[in-house]
Amino acid sequence: MQDVGDHVKRYQFGSFDLDPSEGELRRQGSRVKLNDKPFRLLCVLLERAGRLVTREDLRQRLWSADTYVDFDANLNTALSTLRHTLGDSSERPLFIETVPRQGYRFVAPVATIDQKSGNAEPEIEPKSQNVPVDPLTPDRQYAGIRLPSIRMFLVISACIALAVLAGWLVFRSPLRAQTHTKLMILVTPFENLSGDANQEYLSDGLTEEMITRLGQVSPSRLSVMARSTAMQYKHTQKSLDQIGRECRPDYILEGSLRREDNRLRITVQLFKTADQGSLWTQAYDRDAKDFLIIQREVADRIAHSLSLEVLPEAASSAKPSDSVNTGAYDEYLKGLFELNKRTRSGLRQSIASFEMATQKDPNFAAAYASLAAAYNVGAGWNFFSPADSYPKAKLAAQKALSLDDNLPDAHAAYAEVLHDYDWDWNEAEREYQRALELNPSSASGHKAYAEYLTHAGRYPEALAEIRRAQSLDPGSLVMSALVCYVYYHAREYEKAIRACDRVIGLDATFVPAHYWRGTAEIFAGRYNDAVNDFHAATELSDDSSYFLAWTGLAYALEGKRSDAQKALAQLDSDAKEQYVSPYGVASIRLALGERDSALGLLEKACQEHAADSIFLATAQEFDSLHNEPRFRRMISTIEFPRSATPYAATRRFKFQ
Repeated sequence: MQDVGDHVKRYQFGSFDLDPSEGELRRQGSRVKLNDKPFRLLCVLLERAGRLVTREDLRQRLWSADTYVDFDANLNTALSTLRHTLGDSSERPLFIETVPRQGYRFVAPVATIDQKSGNAEPEIEPKSQNVPVDPLTPDRQYAGIRLPSIRMFLVISACIALAVLAGWLVFRSPLRAQTHTKLMILVTPFENLSGDANQEYLSDGLTEEMITRLGQVSPSRLSVMARSTAMQYKHTQKSLDQIGRECRPDYILEGSLRREDNRLRITVQLFKTADQGSLWTQAYDRDAKDFLIIQREVADRIAHSLSLEVLPEAASSAKPSDSVNTGAYDEYLKGLFELNKRTRSGLRQSIASFEMATQKDPNFAAAYASLAAAYNVGAGWNFFSPADSYPKAKLAAQKALSLDDNLPDAHAAYAEVLHDYDWDWNEAEREYQRALELNPSSASGHKAYAEYLTHAGRYPEALAEIRRAQSLDPGSLVMSALVCYVYYHAREYEKAIRACDRVIGLDATFVPAHYWRGTAEIFAGRYNDAVNDFHAATELSDDSSYFLAWTGLAYALEGKRSDAQKALAQLDSDAKEQYVSPYGVASIRLALGERDSALGLLEKACQEHAADSIFLATAQEFDSLHNEPRFRRMISTIEFPRSATPYAATRRFKFQ
């Protein structure tokens, strides 16, 4: 890595830890993916933290004299990528300040650790003391920190030395003493060798179940990349080296599955990414009824293999569901396959499969948890009415917890019902946190908690949860798009639009990014762009009603009354065939000046416990109603947390 990686120091800033010699950037212990040029750019800035680094300096350090590139474009790209990874902003920098026409300066405090001695050096104080802070950046508390006194520095150094000694005493080996961060493992999709596309659910299900099991093997030391990142390698011919460079896991698990009648042949191989060496290979030729037993054996074998290097002694991955009926488990895998499609028809099929699984095995906790999740998704996306979905989700989640109180997915599903339907915010947060305590590697768990924090008006915390989800699921477009979601609710509309621009640049067919960008564009006054995004979302999802209310709102706010009326007429027609939330219709009515009608529709939405009612306190489209006694009664009924009271977003963020 040229001269940038030759230093013996490690840098700590905010919640990040950078080791130039290992080429690693970590955040709160989890590895952060960063390509070569942005990584080396960060190294140079940290070396000279608090001092100006000119563009010419960067040219000489990062691009050799015989390299012919568009330097300005390449530097700007590297800098943009770096800022995005750090959650930084050029307009309100937390870490990297632009000095116009000169260069850049790293402005946040930096602590350096001499890796030879293990001692921390004093923090480097930034020269710019009045750095504007991005209120949505979770590490904002680090901006403007004063240099510690010499006495404090000595105390900190002593504490670090004691921590190092304690680590040595605990692990009793040089290798373990150096390992204080989580390892990351990627489970690539199991290959279906059955020659039957109808068996695809089986190989996909095995992949997902293996990810879940490994996430619970050693939560404090082992993280597992999420399903959406894993599935991007399905049917690809990428080598281990390519996958390693893209995702940077420590280990990669590969496997294949062949099913013939009632016999299964599963082959599994564990690789160490650094040298692409195989730690072990195992083949299983068993009866199909032993499917769960094979999964447990593989998870335990991995735990044992890694414990020889760095993991503490890990508990067996055996679960109460290991004795589940074979037919029930087959239906469960079919249900997962359909649930992951996130379509109206797919949800109906998944519910049918999960219900069949619970009938075949009434003690199958995971099937009840997934059944609850399916009903939650259906209600949250307005595919089904809340009255039809949420009570069923609650019963299924409670049944799952009664069978296995240590099932993370059951706690997460129960939390969603408490949050979206019961409006029990405090209990919901406890359930979200319990789910993450049981499986810290769950990217979907961090995502769900981030959405809860967003609805509660706790935007910096929400963004921090999204960053954790991204570190576990770097290939997920959903996690990246959720940055837009948080900014939108915090009324930082231009930031929201830019966040979704990046996602759509990666995949122009990704529906949520078009949807969330469209909502932000409405309140940024870009009505035509918003309508185009909602039309794109409709065409890509083949589901018109969900996005039609937003299209109608854009028309109404732009003054196109006839187009808004057409949208209302279509929504009334759709409501005869499927559930249409009164909440979205109310927004159009209010924008058209029909105040009483809008209030009546919102009261109906609250009576139905429509999922979007939880946005009521902070939604900009209803700002003009905040002095209405009827509207205030609705808000008091939903019992929003104090942080989400009316105008909280405007007061806290927009005008800060």
